[in-house]
Amino acid sequence: MIPSSYYFVFVHRSHGFDGVLRIDLYRFTSVKSGLDYLVRVEEYPNNMYAVKFYLKNHSHSDKKYQLLTNTFEARTIINTCINIMLSVYEKNDNASFGFIGSNSDGEPVANTKRYRVYSKIIATYFSDKLFMHIENIDKSVYMLINRKQLELNPNLINDIEESFMQMYDYFD
Repeated sequence: MIPSSYYFVFVHRSHGFDGVLRIDLYRFTSVKSGLDYLVRVEEYPNNMYAVKFYLKNHSHSDKKYQLLTNTFEARTIINTCINIMLSVYEKNDNASFGFIGSNSDGEPVANTKRYRVYSKIIATYFSDKLFMHIENIDKSVYMLINRKQLELNPNLINDIEESFMQMYDYFD
């Protein structure tokens, strides 16, 4: 599947009180369904970026990351997110990435359907030479840890995990 073209919408600089240093928002229209999606790239300490996406129509929903679209275009959407990740990496070659495969209504948090799809696609596109692939199946979390940064800080993975555990109850 060919990824959709995306464009930058805005940047929100944070003071880091909630752990987020910056949020970049991107938008794209699916070439398959014609639906609009938003991709939120959150920057955290240690050059860690969380990539999140949702259907624009779900923007105001508390469950925007959990709602299914039933358009069967996951690969196109994920490929577009990968292109956005690559553009972030091009600007900051110290970047590491992470995502959570959110659970759908009634689905347990561990090893979600989204997580299984995302992890297969991500593993295909990101080299083991540049990134260490870390998975937490119990929380449906996938991280790409920058190997260059890991050489400089052998405790980087623990630093990132500790940071997220302090910010979010989800990681307890």
